[in-house]
Amino acid sequence: MSEDWRADLADAVARGLTTEGWDAVVDVLGALGDDLAAHPDAPIEPLAPAAPVLGLVPCEAGCLGVLLNVDGHVTVYLGRSARVVVAQVQETTDPGLLVLTGEDDESHDWSGFATESVAPYDGAATTEERRELLRQTGFSAPAWFSGSGFTEAELLDACGAVVVALGRTGRMTG
Repeated sequence: MSEDWRADLADAVARGLTTEGWDAVVDVLGALGDDLAAHPDAPIEPLAPAAPVLGLVPCEAGCLGVLLNVDGHVTVYLGRSARVVVAQVQETTDPGLLVLTGEDDESHDWSGFATESVAPYDGAATTEERRELLRQTGFSAPAWFSGSGFTEAELLDACGAVVVALGRTGRMTG
């Protein structure tokens, strides 16, 4: 073997083509690619919706909103009601989808918006486990600070609601 792994790989592929044929080499390289993609150090593509998605959850301060932009950037909004949060978001962008997780929000007339209802998370996963699950989807959950007017669980509920709604509606670009 040489010091150049690329040359070694090219030699191995050439030998495989000669002895096993095209289909066998493609199958082996495909399986190796799958293994590399599943490796814990493999890069994860950021979750990128076709249009901005706003997840809304009730919280102590009123309503928490998590906006996932088309570039994968996440912004957190806080207001006394869902209407206030939506108005804050509309100062810079129009959400292509509102994801609602509370009865209070569902009672409001959201005509003019595409909406999706998602039940709040009720599982037993820790916040770290929930953050890791979000990370595996390509969603980078923002940091949480105590005293911010909402709990970390509410923040993760809003993030998770966005991911669930995108999965249901198929509105991801990637």
